[in-house]
Amino acid sequence: MGLMTREQYIESLDDGRQVWVSGRKVDRVATDAALAPMVEAVAQIYDMQTRPEFADLLTFERPDGIRGSRFYKIPETPEDLMLRRKMTSAILGEVSPTMDRFGDETVTPLFVMCDRADICDSFDERYARNAARWLDRLQRENLFMTSGNTDPKGDRSLQPYQQHDPDLYLRVVEEREDGIVISGAKFETGAPYAHVALVKPTVGNWIEENADYAVAAIVPLNAPGVRMHCRMPLTANGAGNANTYDHPLSGRFDELDTLMVFDHVFVPWDDVLFSRQPKMAAMMRAEFSRWAAQGYLVRCLSKAELLVGAALLVAEQSGTVKIPPVRSKIAQLMMHKQAIEAFVIASEASCQPSPGGYTMPEQAIQNAGRVFCSQSYHHMVQILREVVGGQPVMLPDEAMLTGAETRGDIEKFFAGAGFDARTRIRAMHLARELTGSSYAGRTQAYQLFAETPVFAQENALFASYDREGALEKARLWAGLAEEPTAAAEPALAAGR
Repeated sequence: MGLMTREQYIESLDDGRQVWVSGRKVDRVATDAALAPMVEAVAQIYDMQTRPEFADLLTFERPDGIRGSRFYKIPETPEDLMLRRKMTSAILGEVSPTMDRFGDETVTPLFVMCDRADICDSFDERYARNAARWLDRLQRENLFMTSGNTDPKGDRSLQPYQQHDPDLYLRVVEEREDGIVISGAKFETGAPYAHVALVKPTVGNWIEENADYAVAAIVPLNAPGVRMHCRMPLTANGAGNANTYDHPLSGRFDELDTLMVFDHVFVPWDDVLFSRQPKMAAMMRAEFSRWAAQGYLVRCLSKAELLVGAALLVAEQSGTVKIPPVRSKIAQLMMHKQAIEAFVIASEASCQPSPGGYTMPEQAIQNAGRVFCSQSYHHMVQILREVVGGQPVMLPDEAMLTGAETRGDIEKFFAGAGFDARTRIRAMHLARELTGSSYAGRTQAYQLFAETPVFAQENALFASYDREGALEKARLWAGLAEEPTAAAEPALAAGR
């Protein structure tokens, strides 16, 4: 059938899926006020596939001679890694600088399974074969695959198998000859306007008692038993009804995070990546970021550059860009952006072979970048807040600029530094969206938690760091040429 087009993508969402927003059932995803702007954003990505300046970034020629989606190509060479980075950067530059979920990173667990096919085969030879077949289909058709990672969790002091309601973590209810039946729920971004979800285990203690919860599968989002309940939109009546002058980001890019309910959903074995395999769940959680983190860092880079640009724009239009302390604050934002870029480029330049012979970013550098980005974004938002001052929380909307009785005062008192009121208020609304809006709060929470909790990222860094090399250096300069032997246990004083 070939790569999906914009028109086919939009039409494909009329597939009987069950979606609710603000207590009402959505009739048509592509035209619903809360969802239409993000459908349009994803449709623009499909458009980019055929535009001459982007076609070679977003697609590649497969061995069978047809064009495939680069989203779903496992990097085999350093050039593949570079092109993958440039692909994600191009989308962020062309469609939205703050968009988080569009499929290039959600596929990476399939990369891990193909890379670790030998381990997967030791459990069941169908698992890696299913992953490879799905990669082939995704490349050819360019479906939008979102993820399904975070469970509701219930009482977080208890293990999944200890919960009072077993569905608080997604679980296998039944294994049948033709497939499995799953029940539970997952929180995910972008699900209402995606085609399929790759559901996978969350962070957990993968003991045998949790075996029912050790499941991963690819589920069509119109499958019987799947229901999607969207969170409250960031703007009243949904982004499609928002004025984009007043809401330049939330009026166009409200990625509705969604509770996906799986009510005894049947999944055929061809779509099961593993079932009741705690050891495979532990492996996927430990290794899925090998390629996914590159996409996360590139997104962080785009957001960091937007913070710098917003600070410069407001400072220019306020006349404060000439003031050394303000320049110092902006320089800190610039340092943050450049540091992220250094993590991205360094991990790519120092790329290493994966266990299966593919090419992956240098893991310690990449993992350090993940920790840095997760921990630093909200501090950078605070710096932007200090640069722009308190005016973003006192802004008039566009209606005040056009109202016959209000226009004169607004135009007089919001102009300054050689810029008219309309221009300055527009810039301030961007700053408000980044610092003092529901969009800003959601983005900061996403940055902190979406790439797994920081402690898990720190554990990944600890595991991937060359600890032995560091110890060897310390031993050398401490005068300990050889690794010391363990001290003998002290003898018991009496009663030996």
